[in-house]
Amino acid sequence: MSRAIRSWVEDWWRGQGGLLGRALDLGLYPAELLFRGVVDLRGWAYDHGVFRSERVPIPVLSIGNIGVGGTGKTPVTRWLVSELRRRGLQPAILHGGYALDEPELHRLWHPEVPVLVGKDRRLTAQRGIESGAEVLVLDDGFQHRRLARDLDIVLIAAESWGRDIRLIPRGPWREPLGALARAGVIGVTRKTASREEAALVLDELIRYAPDAHQLQIEIAPSGWSPERPRGGVVAVTGIARPELFIENLHQLGIELIEALSYPDHHLYTESDLEEIERVARGRPIVTTAKDIVKFRDLESELEFFVLEQEIQIESGADSFRTLLDRLVGRGETIEGVDR
Repeated sequence: MSRAIRSWVEDWWRGQGGLLGRALDLGLYPAELLFRGVVDLRGWAYDHGVFRSERVPIPVLSIGNIGVGGTGKTPVTRWLVSELRRRGLQPAILHGGYALDEPELHRLWHPEVPVLVGKDRRLTAQRGIESGAEVLVLDDGFQHRRLARDLDIVLIAAESWGRDIRLIPRGPWREPLGALARAGVIGVTRKTASREEAALVLDELIRYAPDAHQLQIEIAPSGWSPERPRGGVVAVTGIARPELFIENLHQLGIELIEALSYPDHHLYTESDLEEIERVARGRPIVTTAKDIVKFRDLESELEFFVLEQEIQIESGADSFRTLLDRLVGRGETIEGVDR
């Protein structure tokens, strides 16, 4: 899919598709109903024991969402793994294998933690146990119900929230809001939304899972690697919500000359490098940690500046700490949070 078409689809999902978008809304309504029916039937089958979830002898924690990308699952997974390590535990990360960038990032962030890739999380769970893991962390695991979980953490980005919840293909949602009833923790993340906006979204979502613990999470820029770029820059991204990255640049006072946005999880090629070099014309190139791992295997003399991110828990840290301690049997304070 070309960048122009992908951008238009995202605009259409946000209700900005014009006459063609309204026509697709009507034309694809039966497809959305069919998708919703399949999702509901599958959920019913698991809830009533027709399909069975396999339980393993160590705690299983999952971080996921009910939408398509852009909620911060990967950095939140990094944060959770760090908290488990701080408690003296040996975790293993299970990834579905649909993208190469996220497993590579986890290996870079936590070289001492096994990162096991495969669609069948039951098999990778067994491999994790055999490697000596004491707890398993699923990155993007909410819909993968064949492996039983002790805790489902579901993230929704404040920037993507809207009351008109349309499922694939008419919108970016994998499941209806009722699926949140399976969650043990509801987390609202924000990158550019205000703290007050995120709190309002959390208040609305918790109605669907009134017994779930609540987290409000800021995913904020933490600095530059190797250093802050000087002068006007060209932004290069292959992420789900490139506009949030661009807005972060503006908030930091970075002068943006041009932005190249590739599809989420895009694997860069030599021709992509040629395009980037042609557009940059010697200017600094800024990108994300998720993208830079994919440039490392390509031969290039281009210099990239990476905008790093950090997780800050804005509310709900105490209750989550208690919950995590109970699940893994360790007592330790979660550091670096605003309570």
